[in-house]
Amino acid sequence: MSFYKKFLSSSILSVIDQGMLSALNFVIGILLMNLVTKDDYGLYGQLYAGGLLVGLIVDSWIAGPLTTVASSVHGDTRRSLLRHYWYRQVSWTLMMGVLAFVIVEFFPAATHYSNKSWLLAFVFAAYLFGNGIREYGRTVGFIQSDIISVLRQDVLYVSLVAGGLAALYFSHHFDLITVFGLLASSSFLCTLASRQHFLTHTSSDAEAHAKEEIQQAMAAHHETIRGHGRWAVSGGIVGWLSNYSYVYLSGAWLGVAAIADLNASRLMLMPIPLAVAAWSRVARPEASRLMAENNWRGLRRLTLFSIAGIELVVVAYVALLLTALPWLEGHVISAKYSGLDPMVMMWGGYFAINAARWVGTSWLSSGGAYKEMFFLGSVTLGLVLLITAFSIPRMGAPGAILALIVVEIFELIVVWRFILPRLQRQR
Repeated sequence: MSFYKKFLSSSILSVIDQGMLSALNFVIGILLMNLVTKDDYGLYGQLYAGGLLVGLIVDSWIAGPLTTVASSVHGDTRRSLLRHYWYRQVSWTLMMGVLAFVIVEFFPAATHYSNKSWLLAFVFAAYLFGNGIREYGRTVGFIQSDIISVLRQDVLYVSLVAGGLAALYFSHHFDLITVFGLLASSSFLCTLASRQHFLTHTSSDAEAHAKEEIQQAMAAHHETIRGHGRWAVSGGIVGWLSNYSYVYLSGAWLGVAAIADLNASRLMLMPIPLAVAAWSRVARPEASRLMAENNWRGLRRLTLFSIAGIELVVVAYVALLLTALPWLEGHVISAKYSGLDPMVMMWGGYFAINAARWVGTSWLSSGGAYKEMFFLGSVTLGLVLLITAFSIPRMGAPGAILALIVVEIFELIVVWRFILPRLQRQR
């Protein structure tokens, strides 16, 4: 099978896999929009964004740099690296879960919502930990190009959550505590079920004389991963602030209900970023290998292939959504969220630009350009704060989306026009 046929088949499986997760998130969002208060849904939006930050920090410190390094090594060295960083993943996600519990429980200003119980903080922390260890199993599958095992694991996860959602719905116990508790328990069960497969595929059968060589190679890789991780975490945090500060700034200026409107309109388009993320999980290891071989012609072909495919999906989905939106507003979306058409169109424009920019930043991650990503993120954070401070008081919730669109255009130009060409010249 040729490279592009293999890449296409892996990408299709990954998109199918991510499509299941996207559909699950969509169903959860729709159920919450209809079954809980607008303020509770606004709180869910803040917690969900906070969960993305935790996942991003852990991914930037471990999975991202590990993908860059492990994709260019093979055999027992790769398996030893994957097993070693599993333990780090567990400790880091546990630590972040404890920190999240403290923030949610003892700092009401962090969510602009004081009417919540300690149990919500606890199940949210458990969700972060469970999701973190489950995601590491997916990372290992993508690094090893074992997309089937990732798909199998996620089918189990989606089935567990879907069954639990049905039980909560029909028993009339649907609220934030039970939803986050369900997500946490499903992640734990899924990780437990895939434990033997993980152990089998990360065990080393090297003989004694080869283990010392593997340990020496791993020591060098550890230093590379730590170096990448320091910049990746910093860049990931400022990138998250650029992309999700609108949630908290909108809450501060306009109230929690404004966050609910922003998240409800964004929810309609969430399959797009999730599909792009699915492509990225497959493409980044391939890009790392092409860069390690200095195969820039192959990378350019992969780039054109990726952007064309992603933008085609984006345009087709947005057109379909706008056509179906009147029906969705009448039959699926709660009456509390009517009149979202303008914000849906703005989010569509945002994600079209974001998808093209995401391809470029994925290549930067594959090339280990985490320092450059941090400085770019710092500049864009300053821009988004400046523009948001001007646009939200004057335009309301749509002003937050406008700020994100302007910043995405800036990042798109800088990544493709300046940073990526310089990365190629340095290699």
